[in-house]
Amino acid sequence: MRTLSVIAALGVCLALAGCSKSTQDKTGEDLKAVGSEVGAAAKSVAATPAVKDLGSDIKQGTQEAAAKTKVAADEAGEKLKVGAKKAGEDLKSSAKDAGAKTDAALNKANADAKK
Repeated sequence: MRTLSVIAALGVCLALAGCSKSTQDKTGEDLKAVGSEVGAAAKSVAATPAVKDLGSDIKQGTQEAAAKTKVAADEAGEKLKVGAKKAGEDLKSSAKDAGAKTDAALNKANADAKK
């Protein structure tokens, strides 16, 4: 809406540059009148039930989206916890296996060294 107003004002300014003083004054007054009519029309549109319903619909849609996002985030958090727990268990198990293999290799090396 502002862009349209700026473009219209710019066009009027360019047109006024080539007009007489009385024409410029008349055009300025007309512009002020149009500006206040546009403002009144915008207020009138904002007060309509359709616009109010639209606002309610947007609010409801935002709440639904927020609820779905929360559910998805909770599910992702749970999956992350499960994955982290499994990774921790796998790491612990691997460390035990590596320790056992290291001990076995050391014992074998020690036994071989004694022969």
